[in-house]
Amino acid sequence: MKKVETLRELQIINIYIYKELREFCNYNGLQVYLHGGTLIGALRHRGFIPWDDDIDVCMSRPDYEKMMNLCNGKISKHCSVIDPQRNENFNGYIPVVVYNNSKMESGQYRTKEDLKIGISIFIYDGISGNAVIRKLYYLYMFFLRAEHALCRADFAHVNTFIAKTTGPIFQRFFRVENTKKYKLKILRLQKYFPYDTCKYVSTNADYKSSYEVCKKEEFEKPISLSFENIESYTYSHYDSHLKKYYGDYLQFPPKEQQYPKHSFVAFIGEEFDYSIVEGEK
Repeated sequence: MKKVETLRELQIINIYIYKELREFCNYNGLQVYLHGGTLIGALRHRGFIPWDDDIDVCMSRPDYEKMMNLCNGKISKHCSVIDPQRNENFNGYIPVVVYNNSKMESGQYRTKEDLKIGISIFIYDGISGNAVIRKLYYLYMFFLRAEHALCRADFAHVNTFIAKTTGPIFQRFFRVENTKKYKLKILRLQKYFPYDTCKYVSTNADYKSSYEVCKKEEFEKPISLSFENIESYTYSHYDSHLKKYYGDYLQFPPKEQQYPKHSFVAFIGEEFDYSIVEGEK
């Protein structure tokens, strides 16, 4: 394997994975949307935010499950989907589309994990239309996510001051062996409100899930936009969602916040050709 030397090289690998995912979804009539910082990048830069180091997408629960049934975990020759429910050795609870012949080394977890370069798929599930029930639901999800992190994370390598200072205090009560137990609890809770029968939907396992609640009809109405010269789509309510989540998302953040959010060393197979992305040499 060869080491990924620059941020742009990492971005190119992500673009390749995204193209493979888009091609699979287009061929099978499935919808995948740009999401989070990737969506901001498409709107503000027509590509990556210059300092961003990954791609985030989202799908509805029905489309995601259809994709998994069709692909059986493999969407192309070089890319696969790591599904938390189907892969008991994967400790995360957010699905990831990975480049198979890749590796990431990170100190952010208590035990060594088999990590690969990939893009996250945030799944939109159903959510209650009752604001009180939603608050209780997200409160319970918050505690499950915190317990999962306390089992899994190495707080010496996290970015936030609060987590770095308070995490080690509480972590003494949580064993790393229980990571999977909390992962499964999160996965079950995500699907508590069936997508097909709910008027509202949300990515229920995000740390700001309450900001992502929207009417299902808004989420299911796609609009087109370009990302790194790739015809892409997102949900129709993107503007109100991004303003609620990020504030004035078209404005650049302060200079001190313009840096990659993840910390790892990445490697890619010798067969990977960076020139596959148009314009890259």
